[in-house]
Amino acid sequence: MIKDFQISSASNTIAGLMTVPNGPGKYPCVILSHGLISSKDSSKYVALSERFAGAGIATCRFDYHGCGASGGRIEGTTLSIRIENLNAVIEYALQHRHVNQEKIGIVGSSFGATTALIKAARDKRIQCVSLWAIPYMLEKQGDGSISEIAFEEKIYDDFAQYDILSEAKEVSCALVVHGEMDEVVPCLEGKAIYKNIKKPKSIEIIKGADHIFSNPAHREKAINLTLNWFRRHLLSV
Repeated sequence: MIKDFQISSASNTIAGLMTVPNGPGKYPCVILSHGLISSKDSSKYVALSERFAGAGIATCRFDYHGCGASGGRIEGTTLSIRIENLNAVIEYALQHRHVNQEKIGIVGSSFGATTALIKAARDKRIQCVSLWAIPYMLEKQGDGSISEIAFEEKIYDDFAQYDILSEAKEVSCALVVHGEMDEVVPCLEGKAIYKNIKKPKSIEIIKGADHIFSNPAHREKAINLTLNWFRRHLLSV
């Protein structure tokens, strides 16, 4: 069962999709937290939703501020805005009649992984996470931007207010997945996050993989690793 929704957050309206396995009852739920300029409709998140539903796990995928069908200007986004977006989405998911409130997880990619990490550090209702291509630094490139989007200066100032590695020390039950050849977020950033999080934890460096796991074999491996992690730490508890 797939149902779209719209909810209000402090800065904008958030659009999303709940995917629930067929059948009555309550299910574990994993929130899918996309990257800086991605959306809920990325093939990566669609595939994750389908695979999780087949394993008996509900998913909630949504568009962050300024992305996809959600409100706001992407140029004006910040980590703080996205944390607030994620807060609102999780509260929505927790109230869903088919969601087991005791079994909530997050899969985050890139900027969305950093957002997920902070949420997990501060909200102990989050039972486990999988963090793909996670950065703990946000630096301007030579042309003054971090992508083809002309982000406002506040994205850098806001990000600098967070000590991501210290936040990581409050997170446990985390799987870090990083591409060996990540051209956007160096692999060493994922390794540093992994070093700081608490056990149980695991790290998987996918040989030859880039930032978005564009090679189908690399993406399939990341999905399988993540699904197995949640089977072990969300379904079995």
